[in-house]
Amino acid sequence: MSKIFQHKALLLAAIVPALLVAGCSGNNSQAMKGAASPTDMESIGPGESPGETSEASPTGGAAEAAVQGFFKAVKSGNADQVASSFADDGVAAVNGQPTAEGTQAIRTLFQKQLQGGNGMKSATYTIDESRPIGTEDAVVRSTSKQGDNNFRELFLLTKDGGSWKISQFMNNRA
Repeated sequence: MSKIFQHKALLLAAIVPALLVAGCSGNNSQAMKGAASPTDMESIGPGESPGETSEASPTGGAAEAAVQGFFKAVKSGNADQVASSFADDGVAAVNGQPTAEGTQAIRTLFQKQLQGGNGMKSATYTIDESRPIGTEDAVVRSTSKQGDNNFRELFLLTKDGGSWKISQFMNNRA
């Protein structure tokens, strides 16, 4: 099985149950809308810690740290550092933008996003869940507030040369 096919299968395995839970939780308007309350948001800046995670395993924590590094790179406005958070064959699907595949396309996408004044650099980010999938992959789910907009982010990470890299990233407005 190819690595790309395997990553897509893992991403679907992570997304489908989350969508089913959100769609079937009729009593939970928060899950249905996907909105995060401003009181749940924490800004990740130098020396600050992210939101709580439900996963305490070393694998989940290491993958979560990679996502925190991505958020710090976004907040610093450094598109090269953002792109280096991704695996070489990484994919980024940012709300309202064409899907970017590979390091150069991801760098270009984030250069435009960070220069566009869309609030990414001043956003607040909260990691809602971090969970390992075996020993080589992990899923991290987060929420953010960018200006007046609430977003949801989903990361699929994989070990790449001993360190965690984002292989798939998707965000959308809540």
